[in-house]
Amino acid sequence: MSVIEAIFDIGIAIIQLIFGVALALFSITIAINILNRVTKGINEFEELRKKNLAVGVYLAGILVAVGNVVGQAVSGVSKAVVPGAFNLPALIGGLIQLFIGLPLAIVAVVWAQSRVYSWLIKAAAKLPGVEVEKFNIQDELKNGNLAVAVVLFGTFVAISLVISQGVAFIAEPISSAIRTLIG
Repeated sequence: MSVIEAIFDIGIAIIQLIFGVALALFSITIAINILNRVTKGINEFEELRKKNLAVGVYLAGILVAVGNVVGQAVSGVSKAVVPGAFNLPALIGGLIQLFIGLPLAIVAVVWAQSRVYSWLIKAAAKLPGVEVEKFNIQDELKNGNLAVAVVLFGTFVAISLVISQGVAFIAEPISSAIRTLIG
């Protein structure tokens, strides 16, 4: 390998890194904006300003979940730009992987929160003296209920681990199909 080829390969690695960071920032921004609309009862940033640890753990769970799924998609896109070659079908497959993975992660987080809420309500209904109709996840988070936040965090991470593995290999069959169609 010549010095020029080595410098070129390092340049490609830097481009992949910059592209991955840009996709991550874009995805997390989109996810936070959408989830901010879903959690209308909480002003997350105001709660963070108040040092509400429960809301911080809740948001961290969302960020980890989205990052976990999007990370697989970024990996698919990165495979398109390898030293010595540019693979357009792999790039298209990776982008499709991203645009499937990101909405899937957001939907899963919202769904998981709803399921946890249902589970907590059922569990609370079995306890004597607990007024179930007064239980609200958003209120619990605003009141700093760290236990609820940790349960949500764990749920988000667990679901994202499964989704990320499902999304991990979408790009390869898509890029293979594109190569077959164009060539």
